[in-house]
Amino acid sequence: MPKPNVYLFPQWKDNYGYLIKNPHASEGILVDPCDLDMCLKILELNDCKASHILLTHHHDDHIAAVSDIKKKFNSTIVGYVKDTQIPSPDISVQQDEVFELLGHKYHLIHTPGHTLQHVNYFMPDHNILFSGDTLFNAGCGRMFEGNPEIFWESLSKIKELPGDTKIYCGHEYTLANINFALSIDPKNENLIKLSKWASHREKEHRPTIPTTLSEQLLSNPFLRCDSDYFLKHYNCQNPVDVFAKMRSEKDSF
Repeated sequence: MPKPNVYLFPQWKDNYGYLIKNPHASEGILVDPCDLDMCLKILELNDCKASHILLTHHHDDHIAAVSDIKKKFNSTIVGYVKDTQIPSPDISVQQDEVFELLGHKYHLIHTPGHTLQHVNYFMPDHNILFSGDTLFNAGCGRMFEGNPEIFWESLSKIKELPGDTKIYCGHEYTLANINFALSIDPKNENLIKLSKWASHREKEHRPTIPTTLSEQLLSNPFLRCDSDYFLKHYNCQNPVDVFAKMRSEKDSF
């Protein structure tokens, strides 16, 4: 099966939705749809219907359009079996389960932290990750339901994926994330380079997504909580304590 096309589209204020579609196909998969008008536009532009909907978590800015899309296209909802707050899935997926949609494999990775039942979807044949609100470009999600230990464990799962993994996240938060990252890691050349690139993208009204895991491992402070630099910076003995201090600092930045 050839590599699918992933079409990014804006939703609401700063959300991103995604359409996963095989070339020349008449069906596609929507990821975290919240803006019905924008979902219908991306489907029309690509001459396809939404046969499936993938959900990462239950927040309204990731599920608000699900019922309308399902009603219009008779879409199959796919979600984590233990997330009782998402729209009722037609296909309930277990932790670490590998399943197939439209000819492509998906690996569900349970990533609690932002919410306790948050999940990521990884396409192992193409090294594509839909990270929802777990991992952003140069940042991570707010810790609404989790704790530092489980959130760091979730990020550590992502760190183990192949370096060339393309990461498609749920929001355009990159410049704000970079500003915080530079405040605690001002001499990071990779981060400085990313900042210049992201600023240029914003001026051209272009997205800063996708990013790659290899780039994030060099520039994203939340993936570097186990580095000697941040252990020393926060005077901590372990990455969980670093993450706790870093996330708290970001919340009030």
